[in-house]
This record gives sequence, C-alpha cells and structure tokens, in this order.
Amino acid sequence: MNGASSSVSTADSPGERPSADQAFWLLALLAGVSTCLYGIINWLSWRCDDSRVPTERPILALLVLFAAAFLAYLMAIRLASRAAPGRRLMGLIVGSAVLFRVVLLFSAPIQEVDIYRYLWDGAASCAGVNPFRYSPQQVRLADSLPPDDPALVRLVAVRDNRPALAQILRRVHFGELPTIYPPTSQAVFAAATAITPARSSVLSRIFIMKAWWIGFDLATLGLVIALLKLTVQPVGRCLIYAWCPLLLKEVANSGHLDAAAVFLTTLAVYLAARLVVKPIAARDAWSTTGQVALVGFVLALAVGAKLYPVVLAPLLCLVLARQMGWRRLLLPAAIFSATTLLLLWPMLPRETAASAESPAVAPALAPLPASAVVSGAAIDPSLGVATFLRRWEMNDFLFLILVENLKSTAEPTPQPAPWFSVLPESWRRAIVDRFARVLQIEPYEAPFLLTRAITGALFCAIAILLAWRAARRADLDAFLTAGFLTLAWFWLLCPTQNPWYWTWTLPLLPFARSRAWLAMSGLALLYYLRFWLLYHWPDAPVLGTPYPGAEFFDFVVTWIEFAPWLLCLAGEYILRRRSKKPDTPGTR
Repeated sequence: MNGASSSVSTADSPGERPSADQAFWLLALLAGVSTCLYGIINWLSWRCDDSRVPTERPILALLVLFAAAFLAYLMAIRLASRAAPGRRLMGLIVGSAVLFRVVLLFSAPIQEVDIYRYLWDGAASCAGVNPFRYSPQQVRLADSLPPDDPALVRLVAVRDNRPALAQILRRVHFGELPTIYPPTSQAVFAAATAITPARSSVLSRIFIMKAWWIGFDLATLGLVIALLKLTVQPVGRCLIYAWCPLLLKEVANSGHLDAAAVFLTTLAVYLAARLVVKPIAARDAWSTTGQVALVGFVLALAVGAKLYPVVLAPLLCLVLARQMGWRRLLLPAAIFSATTLLLLWPMLPRETAASAESPAVAPALAPLPASAVVSGAAIDPSLGVATFLRRWEMNDFLFLILVENLKSTAEPTPQPAPWFSVLPESWRRAIVDRFARVLQIEPYEAPFLLTRAITGALFCAIAILLAWRAARRADLDAFLTAGFLTLAWFWLLCPTQNPWYWTWTLPLLPFARSRAWLAMSGLALLYYLRFWLLYHWPDAPVLGTPYPGAEFFDFVVTWIEFAPWLLCLAGEYILRRRSKKPDTPGTR
C-alpha cells in the first residue's frame, strides 16, 4: 500500500526537507497564489466570449496562467506529503479546493460551448419533449412549418417565450444533430432547468448549471478521501484530485457534464472497493449479493450519464468474481444489464421519416434531410451518438498515427499530408479496400472505422489483462490501480482525446504509482493552443511548415504533447524492470 506514495514523493535529502509545520504554511502560501491565478483567469475569461474577435482572445495568456497554476499544483503535492496529517491539513486542502471552484464558477466558459447544449436539452425535457427527438436546427428553422407536431410546437413556444433560451439555441454546437448525452445526464439537465427561474438570463443559467457540476465534483472529492482511508494511505493525497488545474478548468470554468459521470463511476468503484477489502469470513451471503447488485446499479447509472464507464465492467466483474464466486454475480450482472438497457433505450436507433432519407455518412457533417427541416419530422435518436462514434477526431496521437497511415494519399485533399504518413499507397489501398468490402461501407469511411477496430481490440486486450492481474492479486491497491490504468489507456487510444475526458481518470490518479501520469493533467491543456493557432493562421502555413494552424496543431503540437511523455512513461518502466523493483501500477 505504501507504493502509491511514489507518485508524490521526491528524493530530496533530509536537510532540504521543510518541517511539517513549514510544509503546511508553504502549502497555504501556494493556495493563496493559486487563488490569485484563478482570479486572473476569471477576469480574462470574459475576453473570450462570442462577441470578441477571435484573434483578440487572450488564449496564450490563459495558457501561461494555467501552466503557473499547474506548477503550483505539483509543488503542493510534494508539500502535502510532508505536512503533518490532521484536520488542519484537510481543512486547508478542501477549503482551498472549494474556494478555487467558487472563483471559477463565476467565470465565462473559455473556448467551450457544450454547456449551451445542456441548457437547451434541459429546457426541452422540462417542456415535456424528448431531447433525442428533434435537433436544435429543426427548432430554429421551424417558423414556416405547419403546426402538425405538438411536441415541436411546444419547443417553438419555449424558444419564442424565453429570449434567453432563444439565444442559447443559436449557440448550440452541431445544432444539426440531436443530443448525444444519455438519460442520466438529461435528468440532471432537467433538474437544473427546473430550479432555474423562467426569466433568468443566459449567464444566470450557465452559473446554475455549473453549480450542479461543481456539486458532483466536490462529492467525488469526498469519495477520493474515502478511498484513501480505505487503503490506509495519507488522506492529504486527495490534493492530487482537489487542486488539479485541469479539473478546475473543465468543471468549474467550462461546466462539462463529465463531473456527474465521474462521481457515479467513482461511487461504483468505492462500493466495489469496500467489498474487496472486507474479509471473506465476515461476509453475509445475501448482504454481499445486495452490495454487489448496488455496484452494478450505480455503474449502470454512470453509463447512463456518459458511456465510458462501461469499460470498467470487466475489471469489476473479474475482481468481484474472484472474491465471492461467479454465482453471486448473476443477479448483479442482470441488474446492471437491465438498468443500462433501460437507461439507453431512448437513444437506441429507430427508423423515422428523417432517418430513412438520411444521406450516407460523409467526410463533412451533412445537413439534415430536407424532410426533417421542412416537415419537422422526428430524427433517429441515435444519429448524434452514431456521428460522434463514426467521425469525431480531436487531440489524438496514437489513433492519429494509425489513421493517417491508412488514408489514401492518391486523392487530392485540402490539407497537406502529415509528415509521419509513411505507409506505401499500395498497402493502404489493399488494406482499406478489403476492409470496406467486408463491411460493405464506402472506402472513405474505412480508414477511420478500421482504426477504431484496431485500437478497440488493443484496448480490450489491455483491459482484460489489467482485470486478470488485479483479480489474481486480489488486493485493493491492485484493483484501484487497474481501474486507473483501464481509464487512462482507454483515453490514450480514443480518437477524441478532449482534455475534459482525462478527468475520468483523476479520482484514481492518487493510486497511480508512476509520477509520469501526473504530467498529463498539465499537458492536456495544450489542446487550447489549437484555437489560437486556428485563429491566427487559418490558411497560412505556420513556422515554415506546410501546415496551417489547425493542421499544425494536429500534426506537430500533438507530438510535443504526447511523444516525450510516452517516452518518459516507457523509460520509467524499463528502468524499474532493470533494477528489479516491484512492478508499479502506474506503468503496467
């Protein structure tokens, strides 16, 4: 259990270490510095709104401030491990964490628009309309439609009677698609909307919605503390989660719904951890089955908030089966499956008038079929999720390398070929054409879907290996570390490595024994450099390369973001193996 401390410990000589009291006051000083940094970030965030010229947005200044906050965060982790444990230390850590979030609660979302979709979905649900049924674009363009659909008429009334919601509707990103957010999240959207006064401004609605996510975020902090106590580790290590600048940016500032999914996922892990740590002799058969069933139910709620928690199912299944036998898992597995199916039912594929005329998936987002706009026909509720899974790609690295070596270089494209695209064209065509024939899909779809299949298979192998190792060791540290690594490698192999997706791993980051994993919480913020490059070099090449702003980020900056970090992770693992030290969970 003591191995996890290597993620925050250092090799300073005893003479250089501050005393426990000095460490506490230095930590308090860093809390004050961080508060000032987040205050400045709050002030600058208002210069990033839609009314500003994009080239005048202080993106670089904000990145420098977040880098400074991340440096303070790393120093705070070291000091927290040296300060005397107790209520004073926890009061400082938790109190500062709350203060940071309050400061950023009243900031404007920086380069993020997802929260407008949450607000509109919540309004649609409160109006009694299924948010998967109509896209925001249909509601915007519904003025000339005959009033033949009561549900669409209600949405138009919401738009016309609430000026703030009309403004929100115009800001929804990818408004041509129905929502992609599952029903558990939709319930939170609706709850936040229900307690919001009808005449509230756009800003008030944003603050109220963000307050909900901060509530889930702080509840997750409580679970992190509980997990640390369960593993008999210093609870001061909760600072790794509590003060993380990436988490503050993505939840308190941007207001991403992932906070709810992270809370429910961490709750499921905590409930399972209590079963792992409990001696077998002390377990009551029926009580244990009920507790495992609760784990399955909570994990299903998490999947209903965001789909990613399903990747932890093999780990939970194998570890708990090893602890109590497969028979006791039958009822919990049935509860998990049934609850998940029930929650996801509203967004499963359905044949509709609009979906029947939907065009084949194209490289660029296609508009809705004419019938969907002109007649207000309901859309296939799975269209948003299907589009995300079949086309979305952002801030990726491992996926990017593979997919760019499968795309054809013979056909003209608006962007120059990546410098790392080296596979011969004849090989690409042979692989892609065969895959397209087998799946009966268009050739332009094949590279992305084939890469999805390859990285998906690789992740499944990693997840099963991690689950098997954790089950074989049958101890709590191995279980929590395997949970972290499962989520971390899922993110690393995804085509969409949005920085707020990395927050999925943060509750279990204190149990990752490799220090290299800490760095990713800072490196992920480089994602926002893409906007600055896009605004300043929309078409012109950057720094003598053949790539304009967006492509320069995709093909150059991502290598700076990920390649050195992956080398450090691999190097640390190799050195540990050569020194014959115990294999650490952070790199396995």
